[in-house]
Amino acid sequence: MTGRALLISLLLLMWGETAQAGQTLQQVLDNMVEAYGGAENLGKLDRMLQEWEMFAPMRNTHGMDLRYVQVPGCLRVELTYPDKKEVRVLNGDRAQVSFDDTTPRYARPPQADAMRLQLMRLYSPLALRNRIADLELTEDGGMLALSLEENGLQTDYLVNPERWHIEKVTGTLEINGVRMRFLTEYSEFDMVGGVLVHHRENKYAGNVNTARLQLREVTFDVRHDRRLFEVTATPGL
Repeated sequence: MTGRALLISLLLLMWGETAQAGQTLQQVLDNMVEAYGGAENLGKLDRMLQEWEMFAPMRNTHGMDLRYVQVPGCLRVELTYPDKKEVRVLNGDRAQVSFDDTTPRYARPPQADAMRLQLMRLYSPLALRNRIADLELTEDGGMLALSLEENGLQTDYLVNPERWHIEKVTGTLEINGVRMRFLTEYSEFDMVGGVLVHHRENKYAGNVNTARLQLREVTFDVRHDRRLFEVTATPGL
């Protein structure tokens, strides 16, 4: 085979793989939606409340992680430890943090981006399918990787191709000029109210295990009080 013929063959092969990948992306998302309980049930995850029991290995401390989720754009996380409480609020392009009973402080860009990554981690397969135009599909060590770029941030959802479960989610932030990779592992999947839910999370920042969480309760289709997501802090203060 001549060099030109070989090049043409390679280009045709690459074109065929690209076309197949586009079809496969839709199929993967459809399979995930079905595995997680179907589109009608998954719509309930856009407004939910999660309550987690948490262990922070670095502090050797137990606590609670309460998450108010409203897709798109809103997230409130309340982290309660024996000696302190932290509240993080994200509402679109604005975010704030507060500790104990102190006045909320406007979140710095890395803090706000960390909240955005957490909200992206909470996207259901239906929410991902609704963003199919912004997704890319690749393979990563036997897993299927769905990559989503949003607000300048990239999140990768690693999917088990046999069960169609999201088993790992990764995201990267730049903090003080250093790029930090965040990984959350999901396990102990079970059906709750017609929806497949993971009941265990294992979180890492770089190589450091920052938290292990066990789901205590989840409530779907919650009508959250809008005040939960109010950002009252002023930028620059």
